Amino acid sequence: MSYSKVIWGLVLSFLVGFCCHLAQIPVPSPPVLSGALLVFTMSSGYWLVDRYLASRVAKGVEVKA
Repeated sequence: MSYSKVIWGLVLSFLVGFCCHLAQIPVPSPPVLSGALLVFTMSSGYWLVDRYLASRVAKGVEVKA
């Protein structure tokens, strides 16, 4: 198994979670172990983007939607 594929998969999952948060759509989740990792990384992306955007609003920086 190539670790670069795993890393790229995690990066892609993070980006999908980020896009799901910005588009305000539910996160997709397939019923397999790799799906669980996918959901975890997308959820982490969603949570991190939410925290980042909230901190920008708290600092008074305008967030464009």
